[in-house]
Amino acid sequence: MNFWEGMNERVRLFFKLLIITLGVYLSFRFILPLIWPFLFASLLAWVIRPSTEFLYRKARIPRTIGGSISLVVLVYIIGAALLYLGNLLIKQAFNFARSIPAYLSILAGKLDNICGNCDEVFGLTAGSARAAMDDNILKMIDKVKTDVIPGMTARTLNFTIQIVASVGILMIILISAVLIIKEVPELRKKYEKSNLYTDINKVTARLADAGIVYMRAQLLIMVFVAVCCVTGLVIIRNQYALLLGILIAILDALPLIGSGMVLVPWSIIMLINGNLFAAAVLITVYLLCQIIREVTEPKLIGDKIGIKPLYTLISMYIGLRLFGIAGFILGPIGLITITAILKGVNDRENCDTNSDKGLNTNKDMRL
Repeated sequence: MNFWEGMNERVRLFFKLLIITLGVYLSFRFILPLIWPFLFASLLAWVIRPSTEFLYRKARIPRTIGGSISLVVLVYIIGAALLYLGNLLIKQAFNFARSIPAYLSILAGKLDNICGNCDEVFGLTAGSARAAMDDNILKMIDKVKTDVIPGMTARTLNFTIQIVASVGILMIILISAVLIIKEVPELRKKYEKSNLYTDINKVTARLADAGIVYMRAQLLIMVFVAVCCVTGLVIIRNQYALLLGILIAILDALPLIGSGMVLVPWSIIMLINGNLFAAAVLITVYLLCQIIREVTEPKLIGDKIGIKPLYTLISMYIGLRLFGIAGFILGPIGLITITAILKGVNDRENCDTNSDKGLNTNKDMRL
């Protein structure tokens, strides 16, 4: 009997998990593209809510005005920080662009040595390998001119339209955030006594907590890795330390790529060139990046939301296959959503079971 009860419980769990997973997938596929600006607006409203409520309680400033003030301050702070970082990145990018001819000259010298060695090893006529390489390079340049550049020109209009649409969506998000700040207290008072509101609130609370923990952990890890990379590049006196450090931190957040895609080949090149100090610093930076992610990620994510790093990696891969690049974020969020809904359903069933047992006990006592 226990065997069959255990089997029935497993079957129920399987069907619940299947239905929840299907519902989350369909929501991400068809509903999320329609409501994501309002979800982002809700996140902004959650961020500015403490300051808005403070202004409302202390100065009796209406929530609409207080929310607008808080939102303007938040946008100003974020915009100033992005402007400062963007200015540094643009300067380093221009410096890199000016140095491209020098880098190409160095690369040409390296190619000459490599091609000369290939001619000697394979017994070819002097200059044969370099001539073949030059032909391939010219073919690649011609292909770029005939295929890539016309396509980029044709997409310029679409890109301009997307920029205008993005500005419109941004305005919708900002206005929605202020309206959400104003309406949420009234809506909560109106619907908080409803059983459906209670169940949804429990699930969304779990989902919000887990999602905030995950996003905050990933952001903190990226910041730690970026600081480590920038520091290492500054030590070896790389003039593009900030630009490359941020790019490496972004690559490190991608599980299928990682910081080793840049740091390991770079350290090998430095070692071949005889720059032992730079090679040692780069490989040390790579090891530190791995230690930071391996040590902090389980502590910041797994221990707090109850999801193992392996499951997070699997969810990222599945999300990538289903939703493309956005799946790196949607995959883990989907996993967190499924877990939160499943826990909410189980808690509701346990609560109903305990209520039925309590009613039966009361009936027996009356008898």
